[in-house]
Amino acid sequence: MLEQAQLVGLAGAAAAALVAEMAKVSWTSMRSMADRFFRHGGQEQKDHQLERLDADRAQVSTLDHAALQEKWSRRLLTLVEDFPEAAEDLEAMARRKPEEPQAGVNQTAEHNTGPVIQIGRDNSGGINTERK
Repeated sequence: MLEQAQLVGLAGAAAAALVAEMAKVSWTSMRSMADRFFRHGGQEQKDHQLERLDADRAQVSTLDHAALQEKWSRRLLTLVEDFPEAAEDLEAMARRKPEEPQAGVNQTAEHNTGPVIQIGRDNSGGINTERK
């Protein structure tokens, strides 16, 4: 079992990652991690916390991020104190770095003199053939 100070640190780090991901396209991955974490409290608890999470995400651009992070830190800490087996999922959320690049592929072609061909599924965008 983790010490209280470790739990407080993990809850803070997990809340920071949670709030940072709210405004990103990669949100669904973090939300899945939160779903897994909140399951430890039972179905009703999970549903209630995910509703709160979704409501905060919908307003994230208008909310104070520091206050939001503190609120979620308290919620995460409370659940892991009640359900110590949730600590592993809390650690996984805390390890999630907000600055991690979003999943996907970014391809560039610079200083090329011939055509650029990109093969894959669901390609979008354009090709700029002008030289800089």
